[in-house]
Amino acid sequence: MNTKLAFAGIAVAAMAVLAGCTGSVGGGGISGKVSRAGGGSAGGTTVIACLVEDECATHSEAKAGSDGSYTVGNLSDGKSYVVVGLLDTNKDGEPDYVGWYESVEKEPTVVKAPKSGVNFQLYELSQAQQQLEMLPKFLK
Repeated sequence: MNTKLAFAGIAVAAMAVLAGCTGSVGGGGISGKVSRAGGGSAGGTTVIACLVEDECATHSEAKAGSDGSYTVGNLSDGKSYVVVGLLDTNKDGEPDYVGWYESVEKEPTVVKAPKSGVNFQLYELSQAQQQLEMLPKFLK
């Protein structure tokens, strides 16, 4: 498989997941810590909480601190969200690492706001292709 085509496809899939994310709400929050599988800093990761009931048309986002800690605020208490992280390490505008909160391997787990301890790992795109392909199916 052509590596450049694979990376391009994965980046397009990551952006497609977030393409409908245009709104936000007010209320509680979701917090936790994001890390990179295999080590390295996850600081600066964009963490997005997408409202499940409207397939991410409503969302909030936050940047993880240098230690990977984040708090996504402005969420509706009691509503269900999927928490996704994107990290652009080479600053080209495309994510190099992706991940989401999961309690079952490779499948996003719904989180009800407010919630703390929502920790997850980011994977390099080459390792995360299957995860990206599953996310749109989960949101539909």
